[in-house]
Amino acid sequence: MKEYTRILADYAAGLKYEELPADVVEQAKKIILHTIAVSIASSNMSPTVNAAAVAAARRSGPDATIWGAKGVRVSPSDAVYANGTAADVLDWEDCTWTGHASAGAIPASFAYGEQKHAGGREVITAIVAAYEVYQRIAMAVQPDFDTYLAQGRGWGLVNWQIFASAVAAGKMLGLDAAQMAACISLAAYQAPTLMGKDGDGDIYHYAHGIAGRSGAESAEITRQGFEYYADGLEGDTGYWLYVSNKCDWDWMDRELGKTFYINETLLKHWPANVWVQAPLDGLDNICTREKLTLADIAKVRVSPIIDIYSAENPLPMGLIQAEYSLPYCFACYLTGKKPSEDWYSLESRSSKELNELSGIVEYFGPQANRLHMFEIFWQGTFPETTVEVVCKDGRVFSETLRGPKGHPRNNFTMAEEKEFFIARTAEFIGAENAAKFADGVEKLEDCADLNDLTALLAGK
Repeated sequence: MKEYTRILADYAAGLKYEELPADVVEQAKKIILHTIAVSIASSNMSPTVNAAAVAAARRSGPDATIWGAKGVRVSPSDAVYANGTAADVLDWEDCTWTGHASAGAIPASFAYGEQKHAGGREVITAIVAAYEVYQRIAMAVQPDFDTYLAQGRGWGLVNWQIFASAVAAGKMLGLDAAQMAACISLAAYQAPTLMGKDGDGDIYHYAHGIAGRSGAESAEITRQGFEYYADGLEGDTGYWLYVSNKCDWDWMDRELGKTFYINETLLKHWPANVWVQAPLDGLDNICTREKLTLADIAKVRVSPIIDIYSAENPLPMGLIQAEYSLPYCFACYLTGKKPSEDWYSLESRSSKELNELSGIVEYFGPQANRLHMFEIFWQGTFPETTVEVVCKDGRVFSETLRGPKGHPRNNFTMAEEKEFFIARTAEFIGAENAAKFADGVEKLEDCADLNDLTALLAGK
């Protein structure tokens, strides 16, 4: 068997900015803007507030910024925890084929970049290295959905996410190839336990921050020194055995250095689960094009029928439940709520009006399993979605989509991503700072010290 841990470590430790294609560099910049935007947009949500408070209470050092937290600075690993939690709170960050790598890679590369006063090129390189290693490990260990998960086991989204922060932090800390292999192995050893149930509250969001910090600390421990074990991924008892019932070893080093899977990342258009993105786009497109308002609409029909599209909306809805509920998200959109934390405040999740309005949504067409829908995403496309709006006067408008806004085949432009960042963050850090930060990220390769940019994220 190949020494996959060492192969990935050699790649990550040796990757140079000059080896990155222009489109990969631009995608990394877009992911930076998107991730930090949605993190700051969640500033008033309780998980973001709580995670920042826990990190600040440690008084762990002034090296890294908690985004949007009025200038609070902590140790890099605590910043990764706070910012990694915030990144997922609105379920608005990226969606790779296997989860949310940005919630680990961006906080880690930025926190350790601040600590060492790194330049922009080094930060970009760390992000790309993290994505390429993370995605290959995660794809290699995908379980058989029909047997493994049917046993009540959890899908390891927040488990394999640890590799994104571990590699990003390790790259920023200057780990050599042998150390990077040890870091990856240590991260595998520390990966969170999988549970088939995470409830309808907000614990899942904290798990992103916890995995991020554990990955970052794997890099710190490795730099400090321990008796390395550097083959944590491979073998009959390697990492894969504890998150899956099979391993596709070919994925571990597939086209490594040739194909950059960071370019297959979807950046979410809406604060909602990935499978709610296309239906929301369809509804928005129809309402915008036909100039429809809630007063015009009798019902909205959606196909296919996905197993997360629950019609049950008990009050108050749990945070995760609301983010996964297509009827609830449609109700927020149709009542004119700004896509933001306003959708998920406790007041909104307790609203009888939104609960009742959710009843206008109906489903038709085939039944689809969301995990099998990921298999379509893996092929570079997206499940076909149809939205029909039935008006009270009998008119019917329909739209079929094959890829929501933000999908790699329908990506944000840099100008759109900058606009997205400013719109999400201006109220928290000021419009001038938001615009300066967006401009700075667009030209990140010219930044000599990351702290010059992160100073703009302190918050009003």
